[in-house]
Amino acid sequence: MTEERIECGGLMERRDLCLIEVLGFEWRPGMNAGVLEKFGAEGIPLSYLSISYDARRRRNLCLCVNIPDLARAHTLLDEITAEVKPERLERHEPVVKLTLYGPHFNERYALVAEIFSALCTAGIEIHTVGSSVNSISIVVDAVDRDRTVECLEGRFDWPE
Repeated sequence: MTEERIECGGLMERRDLCLIEVLGFEWRPGMNAGVLEKFGAEGIPLSYLSISYDARRRRNLCLCVNIPDLARAHTLLDEITAEVKPERLERHEPVVKLTLYGPHFNERYALVAEIFSALCTAGIEIHTVGSSVNSISIVVDAVDRDRTVECLEGRFDWPE
């Protein structure tokens, strides 16, 4: 017996991205805004952003920039590293951001679990995930893009 696919509005995709993780830094009020303002001042759009705490209450910042903007972003990353002194700065490229969107995601339960289940079964690593009331975004290595979309198509149904 096959499971019924979950209806959604569609799948958006952003390619040619670099995921930058600024991991384990001390947070001070206003610091995140200052870090993010640097990218805005340089005209570098962020295709993905996640800010969280680790187990030691230190901040983690994950963001995606377009690979063509990476040369300009390096200068900013050097400034950010000097200011916040993270434990680690990691880069993953190329990556793809895939976003499933509603409608009615707020009325559905365990959608992120459905995504993790499908991708983990296929052995695909998700670098980061973000969700809102109407969308779920995941960042995966570009080499895993086709298999990831195939897994999502097996569990979700969106219009052509």
